[in-house]
Amino acid sequence: MQYFYNSRLGETRFTMSDGGLLCKDVPIGRTGVQLYGGEELDDIEPDSDGEILVERTEDEVFRPETLASFEGMTFTVSHPIEDVTPDNWGRYAAGHVQNVRRGSGDQSDLMIADIVVKKAEAIKVILEEGVDQISSGYDAEYQQTARGKARQYDIIANHVALVPTGRAGKRCSIGDSKRMTTNNTWFAKLRRAIKTKDAAAMEEAMESAPSELTGDEGTGELPKAINITINPQQPLPKQEPELDAIATNDSGDIETRVAAMETTLAAILEKLGSTTDADPDEEEEGRRITSDAAYHQDVVSRAEWIVPGIKLPDGGKLASFKRTVLDAAFKTTEGEKLLKGIVGDKPDFAKMPKLSLDAAFIAASEIAKGRNNIQLNHRTTDSAAPNRRPTAADLNKQNAAFWAKKGN
Repeated sequence: MQYFYNSRLGETRFTMSDGGLLCKDVPIGRTGVQLYGGEELDDIEPDSDGEILVERTEDEVFRPETLASFEGMTFTVSHPIEDVTPDNWGRYAAGHVQNVRRGSGDQSDLMIADIVVKKAEAIKVILEEGVDQISSGYDAEYQQTARGKARQYDIIANHVALVPTGRAGKRCSIGDSKRMTTNNTWFAKLRRAIKTKDAAAMEEAMESAPSELTGDEGTGELPKAINITINPQQPLPKQEPELDAIATNDSGDIETRVAAMETTLAAILEKLGSTTDADPDEEEEGRRITSDAAYHQDVVSRAEWIVPGIKLPDGGKLASFKRTVLDAAFKTTEGEKLLKGIVGDKPDFAKMPKLSLDAAFIAASEIAKGRNNIQLNHRTTDSAAPNRRPTAADLNKQNAAFWAKKGN
């Protein structure tokens, strides 16, 4: 579609002859899995975290009726509290959406549109305040496929909203902008990306950590030497571990990605620092999550990847168990190699803040499992390890004795 414009503001933004703003080639929706709160879908049973993973397939997103329903729909600043109708259009409209189509190439999983913004306040929010993420408002049907999982179908559009943080993430946003990311929102995005196994979102999160976490001022990006390449068009295998992008049959590629991830997380965790003050929420959260069977099993499984054979004592707190696992691993040759790139040379796991502890524990477990896969695929025989430091298995008895003395 051709447009007439007075000035070009960037690769995808233009000032139109009447002063309006044209935003071309804007992703307004995508296929894949997105995370919903249990309160958002009344008829779907959430998982143990109170959340629901909702899958929308390309057959549904690019259904002719769905694409046609977005054509000409109202563009709003934030989601209205009600559906947009002819009766309230004047109150909510800031522009409209047109030229809706499926993307091509590396955008083939995206619904693309051009957005014409006419309201002065909306133009200011985009150009001066930097708000640029997109969230579509629509009606849809949902079918439960498992506990905490559902599929979405029969999508019919109502409006497209400009929002500070969209469910589809940065991929669905107006281009030509720079963004500032806070610690809390960054960790929330990273958690969402891991849970939905969204490779593109994981890569985005790794490349856009807040500057106060990485030490880079101004850009909010990670050091240029770090290059984590994940192809968003390749679906991640089902039932694989989180951060599954490190699992591949090419051992050299795995090691490169593991090294990059270790460097990334080390920079982040170093900036998080340590403190002697106990987290006041740690004990309360410990009581809550210890009673959650799914979370409990996940922690135990991850601990096994890091320190094979280690067991959670009856009544043991999960946070304390994580500290013990990491500490035990660091005392072994392989464990030190695993953790050094994440937590540095002299970590103090007993004083490590809970946020740093959780990040280190998850990262170490994923890397450990990835390396276990390498060892299984490239196993050698007739090997020996003389003069080695104690292994994880060697320390299991010590750990058991420690917990037996410590009690509950």
